[in-house]
Amino acid sequence: MKKLSQKTWEIIQSLYGSPGFWSALVSRQEPPLLAFEEIAKSRETAAIPYLASLLLDSRQNVREAAARTVGALVAALPVEDYAQLDQVTRNDWAYESTATSDWRRLKPSDVRQFCQLPSPAATVGLISFHGSGFVREAAVNVLANLFDGSELPFLLLRVNDWVGTVRESAAVAVLHRIRPDYARHFFRNLWLVDRLKTCGRGQHATLVGSMLALLREPEAAGLLREGLASSDRWLRRQSYQLAIESKSHESLTILKQVLSDKEPILRLWAARSILASLVEDELRRLLPGLLCDRFMPVRCEALSILARRLPGDAPPILLQALLDTHASMRAAAVYFIRQTDPSFDFAPTYRRGLGNDSDKIKRASLMGLGETGQAADGSLVLPYLKNPSVALRKSAIRALAALDGSRYAVQFFDGVADDHPGVSREATKALISKCRPADTDLAWRLFQTDSRQYVRKASLSIITSAPVWTRGWFIIHALGDRDAVLAEMASGLLRDWLEQTRSMPIGPSKEELSLLKAAATDQSPHLSQPQINELNFCLRSYS
Repeated sequence: MKKLSQKTWEIIQSLYGSPGFWSALVSRQEPPLLAFEEIAKSRETAAIPYLASLLLDSRQNVREAAARTVGALVAALPVEDYAQLDQVTRNDWAYESTATSDWRRLKPSDVRQFCQLPSPAATVGLISFHGSGFVREAAVNVLANLFDGSELPFLLLRVNDWVGTVRESAAVAVLHRIRPDYARHFFRNLWLVDRLKTCGRGQHATLVGSMLALLREPEAAGLLREGLASSDRWLRRQSYQLAIESKSHESLTILKQVLSDKEPILRLWAARSILASLVEDELRRLLPGLLCDRFMPVRCEALSILARRLPGDAPPILLQALLDTHASMRAAAVYFIRQTDPSFDFAPTYRRGLGNDSDKIKRASLMGLGETGQAADGSLVLPYLKNPSVALRKSAIRALAALDGSRYAVQFFDGVADDHPGVSREATKALISKCRPADTDLAWRLFQTDSRQYVRKASLSIITSAPVWTRGWFIIHALGDRDAVLAEMASGLLRDWLEQTRSMPIGPSKEELSLLKAAATDQSPHLSQPQINELNFCLRSYS
C-alpha cells in the first residue's frame, strides 16, 4: 500500500479533533460527512486502519459514514495488499492512546452490532485484524454468516491466524464456501489462496487443494479465460497452471489459444503441454505458426515435436531450420537430421545461403558455416567484415573465430576499431579467446592511438588475457591515462593482478621483472601509497 498523502492525513487528524484547516471545517459541519467523502474519493487504502475507532463513535451518523468509507476503500484494495493491511492495522493500533482506546477495549460481544452498519463485511473484516484473539474469533463467526463473497479475503487471512481456535473457525467457514457458485470469489482472491501454501501456522494443504480443485472444474473455464486475458502476469501464469491441471476438453481449447498469447513463457508452456497430445491434423495446422514464433524455445519445441511426430513432413522444415539465426535452432536441426542421415554435410547448405538476398539468411549462414565448415571457408566469410550491416559484420567475426581464429588477428583488430561498439565487442571476444603474445603489443598500440573510449576499453580487455607477468607492465602504464574512466578501470585491473601474483607458482623472468620495476618507477605519480607499497612488496618478493 502507498503511504497516505499529506492532505488525507490532515483530514484524518481533523476527524480526531487535531487543529488545522480541516478540523475548523469539520467543526462547522455536524456530522463531518464531507471529510469522510474526501477520504473515500481519494481511494487511499492506507487510510483504512485510521477509521477503526470512528466505527465506535457515539454518533450513529459518524459510525455509518465511517463504515461507508471503509467499504469504499476496501473495495479499492488490491487482493495482494490484504495481508499488509492486516499487519499495519495491528501495528498502528497496538498502543493505548486517545484515538485507539475505544478500539483496544472492544469486546467480542460488541462485534455483532457492526452488521447493522453499511458494508458489514468490510467493517467486520477490519475488526478481524484486532489484536485480541477473542475479538478476531467473534469477527470470524460473524463473517461466516455473510455470503456475498466480500467476506472471503478476511476469512482466508484468518485461516493462518496464530490462535488455533481462530484458524479452525476460519477454515470451517472457508470449507463451507467451496462450491460452484463461489468459484468466482475464490478466483478473485487467488493470491490469498496461493499465499496459504507458504504459511506455516497450520496444515493448509488439504484446504488449499480443495479450493484449487474448484477452479479446475469445467464450470470455471470462463474464469481461467479471464485470468489469461488479464494484464497481471502472475494471474495469467496461475490461470495457465490451473488450465493445465484441469485436463478437461474446455481447458484444452483454452491452452490452444494460449499458443498465441502475448507472453513468450506462456506460449512455451502451452507448446510443451499440449502439442504432444494433439492428433496429426491439428499438429499440421498449428506447427507452421509455432515454427515462426519470435521466442526461440517455442520454435525449438515445435521443431522437436515435428521431427518426432511427423517425420515424413520434417526434412524440408529441418533444412529451413538450419538457416535460423539462433544457434539452438540450428543445433536442434543438425541433431534431428543426423538421426536419419549421419553422413549429411551441412556446410554446402550454408555456403549456398551466403548467396541469398536476405540478410537474415546470410547471417544464419555465416554462423552456421562457422559451426560446421572448414578453415578454407574463411575466404567466403572475409568479405562480410566490410559489409554495411552491423549484424553481418558481427556474424562474420564470430564465424572466422570459430573456423580458425588465430589466422585473423589483424582483421579482428580492425573490428575492434569498428565504428559500431557491438562489432568492437565481438572482435574483442574473438581476440581474447585466441590471444597470442603479439596481440598484446597490437592492443597496446591501439590503446595509445585511438581516441574512442569503447575502443580503448576493448584494447585494455584484450591485454588482460595476456600472461600474468606480461600484462603487468601494460596495466601499470595505463594507470596514468588521460581518461579518468580508463585510469579507474586500470586501477581495478591492477588490484586483480596483484592478487593473482600472490598465488603464481613461477615468478617473472629477469627481463619481465626489470620492466615491471621500471614501470612502477615511471608511473609512481599516478599510484596511491597503498598501491606503491603492495607493488613494491610484490616485486621485492621475486627479486
